[in-house]
Amino acid sequence: MTVEEASSTVRAAVDRALAKLRDDATRVVEAILDAALRVAERVAPAAPRVADIVTEAGTSNQAFYRYFAGKDDLMRAVLQRGIIRVHDYLEHQTAKETDPRKQIEAWIRGVLTQVTARQAARQSVAVNLQIVRGADDEGSRLPPLLRSLLLDPITRAGSAEPERDADVLGEAVFGTLQRHLRLGTAPSAADCDHLVQFCLRGLTIPNA
Repeated sequence: MTVEEASSTVRAAVDRALAKLRDDATRVVEAILDAALRVAERVAPAAPRVADIVTEAGTSNQAFYRYFAGKDDLMRAVLQRGIIRVHDYLEHQTAKETDPRKQIEAWIRGVLTQVTARQAARQSVAVNLQIVRGADDEGSRLPPLLRSLLLDPITRAGSAEPERDADVLGEAVFGTLQRHLRLGTAPSAADCDHLVQFCLRGLTIPNA
């Protein structure tokens, strides 16, 4: 075996070992995130305890603190994973439509499912409570990842200022979402319809 072949064999062995470590770490982190969501939902409005989360995940304190600095760090990770999942859902919903106004409507209604769908609402409220309790405003702003999905349809709908229009529309919809999360309520079908129509009208009214 040449030196090059030996080096290649060593690198391959190291890569396999690292891949297994990454896979194992991913499984543990996902288990902890899932457990945190279940425990937070179950004990809301009280704060979940790390001990309960660790038990729910079937792991150990050592494993927990290997990946998270503490409970606040964990809840931020839960929030970020939730945002990614909402993004994927909104991307899927808007992709079903070709008309930009229909895509904007799909985006609005998709965001509101976080308070209109019972299971999603319970989980959103539970996570939101922990973010607010930790004095972190990360959960109160429209995430850039979700905002990005508005820019193309708003531009194609004829907006001269898609960035600013996306901010205003996003604040109206996300503000509604956050208000219902804080109150533990949900908008009616008529409320959702009104918000959709209000936003769409706002995108087509010319400047005075």
